[in-house]
Amino acid sequence: MAQEEGPLCVAEYSEKGGVGKTSITSGLAAVAAERGLRVGVADLDPRGTLTDELGLDEPEHTVNDIFFVDTSKKAPPPRDPAEIVQDVFVQAGPGWPSNVKILPVDRDFANRENDPATAMEFRLKRAIWGLRDEVDIFFLDVPPRAGGKLAGAALLAAKQAIIPSTLTKDGYIGVQQGLRSIAHYNGPGCLNPGLVVSSVVRSIVPRKKDISAINRHWEERLIEEFGHLVFPSSIPLYAVRETARTACRPITAAPGPHAKSLVRTYGLILDHVLKTAKEQN
Repeated sequence: MAQEEGPLCVAEYSEKGGVGKTSITSGLAAVAAERGLRVGVADLDPRGTLTDELGLDEPEHTVNDIFFVDTSKKAPPPRDPAEIVQDVFVQAGPGWPSNVKILPVDRDFANRENDPATAMEFRLKRAIWGLRDEVDIFFLDVPPRAGGKLAGAALLAAKQAIIPSTLTKDGYIGVQQGLRSIAHYNGPGCLNPGLVVSSVVRSIVPRKKDISAINRHWEERLIEEFGHLVFPSSIPLYAVRETARTACRPITAAPGPHAKSLVRTYGLILDHVLKTAKEQN
């Protein structure tokens, strides 16, 4: 019997760091929760920025427990990730709504990249399937690595990918290389043919008075090469975003017009994600 589908799973993915993956992940989680959806997030970056932002400090269990497989001769058979995830999936911190839960991370998770072949890349998908009755939408904060097992696990689990890009050469390269890697998962005969790139989102965009000629150059390159994917609205660089992160609170709880502007943009992106999901079905 075929395994039924898990929740809608969206990966925030780029092969460059510092382009706003975590910001988009937490922003989408915040607006989805405000709409009443049951939200799950997975922090797959061993640096743990998202785990910290969602108010968790030294969690007892982490995604490392889902991915680790003891390959020693006397080790018992590996546990089902759909069972392990019940211990790992926990409520976000007190500053967040009760309908947001997280698979937190720790630094030891970085060691999984070098583990021997154990079909590890499929364990995240199975774990999220195990939460199918608890979650409506899942957001994956993917580490900025070119390929690798951790990024591969996210791309196997996801139904959609959002690629953030700053208006810089690194942002552009992150999109270019990210699309190339995604094609290894959703191309003909590949393991996740249903995976689609939902959008390329311009992120951490300077205000008009601060935008430079080089920013405009890379924005033009993004639109020229990936225009069919570039989301119409961009995410501006506002200090309130860092204020909310430092306070371990969602952007939807922050005051002021800049917070409202960010919430509005995250809401538009979420609308696009949900519309794409309907088209996929």
